[in-house]
Amino acid sequence: MNSGSVGDVIGWLAARRVEGVVMPGYVDRTLCEEEPFFSLDNTSLYLETDAGLLCIDDRRFHGRLRLSVTDSLAGAREKIDAVIDHDEGEEFLPISLAAQFLTDGRDFNTLTRARYVLSESSRPEDAVVDCLELVFDDCCCLFVEPTWDGLVTGSHGSYEHWAGHLRSRTMDQRRETVWAAPARRPLSAATGFPSTT
Repeated sequence: MNSGSVGDVIGWLAARRVEGVVMPGYVDRTLCEEEPFFSLDNTSLYLETDAGLLCIDDRRFHGRLRLSVTDSLAGAREKIDAVIDHDEGEEFLPISLAAQFLTDGRDFNTLTRARYVLSESSRPEDAVVDCLELVFDDCCCLFVEPTWDGLVTGSHGSYEHWAGHLRSRTMDQRRETVWAAPARRPLSAATGFPSTT
């Protein structure tokens, strides 16, 4: 996996077409053979783009998120393959969360805003933050926070809940950073291209 600063990673995502949101998991057949079920591994989440994936994980940074860029789900598959029982028919199976966090029916989405929080134990130079909110096309929202038992995801209002309720006593010791995409010129009704006026 490749990383950089949190600004580098957000800049990378903003230059890509976001096509999906995926969380790894596996088919579990050990508890009830007649009715296998899906078991989610909520320690990482991936944004699929037209040129790689953004990985958001808490595996090595309990209580913090680490953002990195990768080219496949191989790391997630390797982690799950190490604990499942292949002889019982268990298998790696990622699940799509795109319908929850991206515009339905669109081929791709574009990052238009990001918001994250830093504290003394964050490392923005290594893309390690306290929480992250991503807004796509000024309408769809994905919020991610780390907890003791994995990642919690949310949508509109989740960031405010996290900052105002869950972390209200310590927000004065933290710093919010907001990234916004440059303003786009309006499209010409006649041509569909950016207006020159």
